[in-house]
Amino acid sequence: MSQRWSSKGGKAYPVRHGAPPPFEFFAEPRPAGGTARFGLTLAELRIELEGLEDALAESLAARYGPYGDAGLPQPDAALRIRVAREPRAYFIEPPDAPEFNPIWLACDGLRIRYLAHQLGGWFDTGARQGQILMTSGTYEPEIRSLENYLRCAVAWCAAERGGALVHAASAVRAGKAYLFYGESGAGKSTLSSVSTRSRVVSDDLSLVLPREGGGLDLVGSPFRGTYEEGAPVLGRFPLAAGFRIVKAETAEVRPAPRAVAFGQLVGNLTFVAEAFKERPDLFASVERAFAAVPLFHLAFRKDDSYWDAIDAAGL
Repeated sequence: MSQRWSSKGGKAYPVRHGAPPPFEFFAEPRPAGGTARFGLTLAELRIELEGLEDALAESLAARYGPYGDAGLPQPDAALRIRVAREPRAYFIEPPDAPEFNPIWLACDGLRIRYLAHQLGGWFDTGARQGQILMTSGTYEPEIRSLENYLRCAVAWCAAERGGALVHAASAVRAGKAYLFYGESGAGKSTLSSVSTRSRVVSDDLSLVLPREGGGLDLVGSPFRGTYEEGAPVLGRFPLAAGFRIVKAETAEVRPAPRAVAFGQLVGNLTFVAEAFKERPDLFASVERAFAAVPLFHLAFRKDDSYWDAIDAAGL
């Protein structure tokens, strides 16, 4: 058990540590949850779920809106996931007091094992398949359990393609995209909420994928965090710069040693950074992907004058 700071409540909360069961655990046959399907498409990255109950498929369609579809099989899907039911209430027992939501991962090469309160599973980015086992517990809504798994799967599929799912706010302005990254409490939601001169894509998780011909694109996704203003952003936009954000009295773009700015970015590669020890090739892929992206520190205050600072820096 360890402690981790959260901006929500401004205090540290316990973090439980553990590991998913071995792959052999998932080999035992379980009944499918239902017959419904769902597909999630984010640019060239597509994930298909089969074996869903009708109500859960309908909830996913409502949650993901223009990014979702009926899940008819496509030959280029990144992952095809079978959903089944596990006859137990929980994989990880709910806490008696508030804590960080436990998500335990294990990396076996291209195969990732996953465990949370009500969902266990795996996916293999090489074989392009996976499995979800859902329990009967009610500690959190099933759609939230599924979304956490899907976020993890998107993060790994993106990384394998030379992209990333970054713990960052993001916005599109004048046809160009920008990342604003930092730990919980750095100000991503604040920076997003005061922007009046851009289309905010997310204040929490931002997806970038390789662009044909080189560079990275910010891709619209449903992982918008707490930001609810405006319509979901669709499409892809060239990534012009990334910023480690810092609260300050005056807005300005500050130079930072590349190694420092990139190291801070790597610390915000959610679901993936912890596995770089087992997958150094993945780290190298991310480093190559961001090699042409300018990285700076951005001081900002609680207004959108940071756009003036970005303009003044020629970005």
